[in-house]
Order: sequence, then C-alpha cells, then structure tokens
Amino acid sequence: MAVAAVVFCASANAAKPNFPLLDSAPFDTVVDGQKVALYTIQKGKIAAQIINYGGFVVGLYSPDKNGEYANLVTHYDDIHQYFRYNMGMIGPALGRYANRIANGKFTLDGVEYNITKNSGQHTLHGGAKGFDHTVWTVVKAKKNKLVLSCVLPDGLDGFPGTLTTTLTYSITKDGGLQISYEATTDKATVVNLSNHTYFNLDGAGNGDIMDHELMVNAAFITDTDRSNIPTGDYGMVEGTPYDFQKPVRIGDRQYSPAPAQPGQGGARGGRGGMGGFGGFGGQVPEGMVRNYDNNFCLIHNEQGIVEKVATLYSPKSGRFMEVLNNHPGLQVYTGARTAIALESQMYPDSPNHDSFPSTTLRPGEKYEHTVIYKLSVK
Repeated sequence: MAVAAVVFCASANAAKPNFPLLDSAPFDTVVDGQKVALYTIQKGKIAAQIINYGGFVVGLYSPDKNGEYANLVTHYDDIHQYFRYNMGMIGPALGRYANRIANGKFTLDGVEYNITKNSGQHTLHGGAKGFDHTVWTVVKAKKNKLVLSCVLPDGLDGFPGTLTTTLTYSITKDGGLQISYEATTDKATVVNLSNHTYFNLDGAGNGDIMDHELMVNAAFITDTDRSNIPTGDYGMVEGTPYDFQKPVRIGDRQYSPAPAQPGQGGARGGRGGMGGFGGFGGQVPEGMVRNYDNNFCLIHNEQGIVEKVATLYSPKSGRFMEVLNNHPGLQVYTGARTAIALESQMYPDSPNHDSFPSTTLRPGEKYEHTVIYKLSVK
C-alpha cells in the first residue's frame, strides 16, 4: 500500500542524512475513490517528497555549507490545504498547457477551440481542472524514483484530445531532482507541461531570496502586455533589469520595499508590459522591476538536449542549484519575494503565435520534457 512506500523510503534509508521530512499522515486520504499519499524519494544527500494529488513537490532537502538540512520548497503541511488552494501554484505539475493562453481560445487545423478562462479573460495552467487538481495513478514507487500517470479526457476544459501522461520524479546520481514528462494524444492538441515549485535555498520560510544570485542563459524574453500575455515580440535583455546572462544578485534588480498595507496595491514596475506583481507600495527606482514573471528565451546548443540553462546561488547557505532542461523557455517568477519559481516550459500562448516554437502534439507523436534541479554547495 502507498503508506508502506512512504515508510520504506523515509525511515532507516534516509536516517543517515538528517532530512527534516514532513509527516506522511496528514497527506493520507482518499479522493474520488483513489488513494492519495505522500511519497519520499532519496539518493545520497538529496531527498524529495511528492503527493500523487496534483503531483505536488512538497519537500526538497539538501545540506548547506555546514552540513545542515532544510526543506527548500514552499509547501503546505497537510493535504486539505492543497485541496483549498486557488492558483497558489506551490509545487504542482502543470498541464495540459502550462502558463497562459490569451482570451481562452486558439485555432488548430482550422478549428477554433474555446477553453476555460480561469485568470480573468485568459486561461492559466490548463484551466479549471488540469494536472494540479488530478489524482495521479502511482505506477511505481521506488527508493529513488516515483512514476505517476494520468489521463485527461477529450474536451476537458475545452481542450481537444485524450492526453495520456507519464510523470517521473527521480533523484539523479549527481544530486538532482529530475522531473520528466511523456505524453501522447489521440487527437491533435496543444501541450506544454511544467512544474511550479518555489525555491528558497536558505530554506522555505527563512527570509526572502533578494540575496540569491541568479543566472539565466537567455538573451531575450517574450514581451507581454499588462495582462502578461505575449505580444509576439521579443525584448532584448542586455542593459535591462532582465539581464541575467551572468550571475546577478536578485535584489540588485528587484525593488524590495516593505509590503503595502491592505488596499494600497501597487503599480507595475520596470519596462511596461514585461511582468509585475501588485501589493508592494513605493516608487520603483529606474533600472529595477517590482518583481519577475517573465518567460526567458533560453539558448540551447542543440535542440532537445538536456543541458544547463540557469543557476541559483545563496551566499548565506552556500547552496548552489543548476537548472538543466530540454525546452526553449524558463518562466522566472518571484511572487512575494520569499521564493523563486523557475518553470521549464514552452513559450506562453504559443498556439496563438506562429513565430513561437510549436506546442502542437498529434497522434503517433510523443511529447517529452525533462528538467533537472541539481543541488550542491560552494
């Protein structure tokens, strides 16, 4: 049974490294007749905890420069909080279309599809019932690997095609959390699968990430309007607050005042239409942004090859994270400044922009996506 898998992975085998694991009991439940549980995978000095409801990553553990362990991802402590969340997006699998589709519609093979609008006039992260509100079937639960699967029926949230997806979480031999997707369809559809884990390399809840140093191997971002919908144009990052081609302290680019009082709100900062997040008062200084919510157009040496595209480093803890992927985009989102999401993805709203990399998946084809968050210290 599922709980036995949790006990096996989180007991003596994980006892040597002092992982501060979450208790599995508050996640043990049944949803629509399907078992939901917390699974722990571990290899060497790295462990992760995942629930098969929504594919949420609720724990990621590694040592700091002093050998002390912490949970590095924003999370809830029981399953009922995940049932209640509304677009909080702290750690779920995202699909069948991660990020935004403008005006809740797209045209494919001459047919217009109207999909669920769940973010104002737009569709975000797959609509009302995407991966994040699905109980995934546990295919395999091993010490260092968890394999899940789900089937989204044709027409769910307006998307065409029955999408069958296998999602694999594993710990790599060199200290990474690897997340891999494979998906097929029985009808032409659009697919963009990702994960929305928030990272704080000092430990979840341990201050903000303004002192973290970020590098993203991208010379352009996709420009957006004020609703964060791509315009179809590209913005060059050089000479702007979006230039992370070399490691840069996030707080040197992102304005970080005290949070605004309730009702104050806050205007968007930085270059107009390049992303923003309300709720923080004060005038944004020239050359800075209020926060990041942007798709970076990654530079890959070879299409489809998993290679390093970004790094994140905390001088305080000494933890260093390398992000490797085989997709063209990375959504950098700093939300409320306490953590950062680095979402490997295709471009937002690609179905409505012929110049963007295609997200069309047809019968007989296989969608494949891998991202690795590799942890070490320096």
